[in-house]
Amino acid sequence: KTDAGLYTCDIGTDVAKSKVSVQEKPTEVTKQLEDKTSPAGQDISLSCELSKPDVNIRWYRDGKALRKSQKYDLQQEGTRAILIIRDSTVKDS
Repeated sequence: KTDAGLYTCDIGTDVAKSKVSVQEKPTEVTKQLEDKTSPAGQDISLSCELSKPDVNIRWYRDGKALRKSQKYDLQQEGTRAILIIRDSTVKDS
């Protein structure tokens, strides 16, 4: 995106101009989530890899948005998005 701008080629007697715009590639998931099975009472960690760091991540469970709480820890480390489900129960399935 920093290469966007107005470029000119000036030969003294004539000028050629070009407006350049650069569109960023959309963020993609480069490593999918994996299914997990865990005994009740243990923390469960889910993670996926993204093609870009510092992307706004939203986690959902059965279509309902999750928020950081005592139950859910939402983290982001560079291109890695992590969800930790604390003290898992059968209801977390």
